[in-house]
Amino acid sequence: MIRAILVDDEKHPLTTLAWKIEKFCPDVQIVGQFTDSSLALDHLRENPPDLLFLDIEMPRLDGFELLEELGELSFEVVFTTAYDEFGIRAVKANALDYLLKPVQNQELKAAIEKYKNKHREKSEVLFNSTTKPQKPRIALATKESIEYVLPENIILCSSDSNYTLIYLADGRKKIISRTLKDVEEWLVPYGFYRAHLSHLVNLQHIKEYVRSEGGYLLLSNGQTLPVARNRKDELLSRL
Repeated sequence: MIRAILVDDEKHPLTTLAWKIEKFCPDVQIVGQFTDSSLALDHLRENPPDLLFLDIEMPRLDGFELLEELGELSFEVVFTTAYDEFGIRAVKANALDYLLKPVQNQELKAAIEKYKNKHREKSEVLFNSTTKPQKPRIALATKESIEYVLPENIILCSSDSNYTLIYLADGRKKIISRTLKDVEEWLVPYGFYRAHLSHLVNLQHIKEYVRSEGGYLLLSNGQTLPVARNRKDELLSRL
């Protein structure tokens, strides 16, 4: 299920879009709707969705300003606007799609298909099918090489703008040109959890959960890792 958040300062187009998504896009679950872009910003920082439908011209923070405040995005963005002059800026913002209001049913369904196709193609988990298929390997591509590592040998993945820093069990670090959202899709099936907006941790490398200072993790390599408040309960249930 694709988790979506809708942001539009006008109530009518917001409710209309929500109705169309519920009627024509059964793979999408609306997990939030906001008419106040500032409130939306706070929510998105703590609860990033898979897909954000975002109006552009809004008071306080317009759509582009909201994205700038968020920094590195762990989700896809579909702009929804009554104006067609923002297309170039939307492309530069790496938007998945750009829909003009009133949003047409076919264009909405096409945007959802674009999301599904894009994320279907992103899987870069490599399987050694000739020897031990139960031992998947992850391809870590840098400018210098492509290294194939077992998920169990990855301790932590941390966001660094549009890059991800990979901490390995042997003490090395690798930086790859993928967002943490991409890496999360590869590794969640192998016991990894997004304990914080900026960090994806291997549950097998957690040594201790410390309750003080808002709660943080002590990892097998000696690193400490903050835990987002809204993710603490689920994390502890998995340990």
